[in-house]
Amino acid sequence: MFASDFEKGATMNETGGEAPANVSTTAGRIFKIIRDHGPLNGTDIVRRTGLAKSTVSAYLERLLAVGLLRDEIPSAGKRRRLKVAESAGYVVGVAMGQSHLNVALCDLEAEIIDSVGESVDLVKDPPEKILGLVIAFARELEKRAGLGPSALFGVGIGLPSPVDYSEGFPVSPPVMPGWDRFPVASFLAREFTCPVFVDNDVNVMALAERDKGAAAGVADRKGSFILVKTGTGIGAGLVIDGEIYRGAKGAAGDIGHIGIDGDSTPCRCGNTGCLEAVAGGRALAALAEAAARSGRSAFLAGELASGAAMSPAIIARGAASGDEECLRLLISSGACVGEVLAKLVNFFNPTLIVVSGGLTRLGDRFIASIRESIYRRSTPLATADLIVKESALLEKGGTMGAAILVLDEVFSHRNVSKLMRRFDDQSG
Repeated sequence: MFASDFEKGATMNETGGEAPANVSTTAGRIFKIIRDHGPLNGTDIVRRTGLAKSTVSAYLERLLAVGLLRDEIPSAGKRRRLKVAESAGYVVGVAMGQSHLNVALCDLEAEIIDSVGESVDLVKDPPEKILGLVIAFARELEKRAGLGPSALFGVGIGLPSPVDYSEGFPVSPPVMPGWDRFPVASFLAREFTCPVFVDNDVNVMALAERDKGAAAGVADRKGSFILVKTGTGIGAGLVIDGEIYRGAKGAAGDIGHIGIDGDSTPCRCGNTGCLEAVAGGRALAALAEAAARSGRSAFLAGELASGAAMSPAIIARGAASGDEECLRLLISSGACVGEVLAKLVNFFNPTLIVVSGGLTRLGDRFIASIRESIYRRSTPLATADLIVKESALLEKGGTMGAAILVLDEVFSHRNVSKLMRRFDDQSG
């Protein structure tokens, strides 16, 4: 089996309609169950599918033969269980931030094999330069791992901007001049000759938390949760019944530009009082510098005098040392984030909120401030079972989530079914 056997998009027949269903679609269904819930034994799969044991056994053997599954090495007294053949190929996950680029080589379970990163400047650097780095890093990782391009199933990339997911390009990105509608997916697909998927960075982080992080056990992957990224920008990834909700045009979750009641702080979007302008990383750095220069914080004044650039990490250190102004800043930021999230909780009623991003460096008191604000401003019923906790992945979430984005697409029900039809034709 080769990675090129998987293609983006629905399986179509020669007349342009959807390909007629046949029994090979059962293989796609079984594979998805094992990918989502494995390792599993035959009895587990029979229970989950309702199919006959003989039918399940036949399809498992075909999935093993095509190389998508492998036997898990059983411990003494344990029954045979099957899982995804994670080393049958690889995917590339790309996490792009306003100032940093990370590229990871991942196996077919989205575990990172190797990674490389570099500082970038999305304001100054054109897309061709940044994407050229992505290509160079991916090739370097392939070489280091001794892997050839034929084993590459796909490339996923998260961008810090609104994204048209179906077209694979950013739309009116406020922090990426020159990137508006640049064909990121097709640019990279020409180089890698494999499917390329582009999404908002917060969405891919939410996928990582769903499969590998703090939300991995939420209602057996059918629960609804919010991933909020708190950094220079602030955004949310919405997961409903285990799937990313992108909205009509891919703009869902842009909570950084929801207004804080009564605040008139100018925002770069042209409005005032936006959450990002009030509580984001750039806003906190400016407030910390002002506190240092005014003398309201002896700790921050000392840091500034030593040449340090104000950052969430410095504010966290100040708060830990007992500096009241640093503590006030981090509590205020968390309270503003919580105020906006409370509106989402009342409307969306999730089971979980996962907090990620650079502002988590502010520490437990920041998370507690978010939690307190949510509970104070949300209805009792909406928060009855609500959990608010920090991400379990943090820096790894972006690249792992981009890899999961690829795997969700190339190992979709329709693509596995398409591969099995080819396998059936060749075997026959």
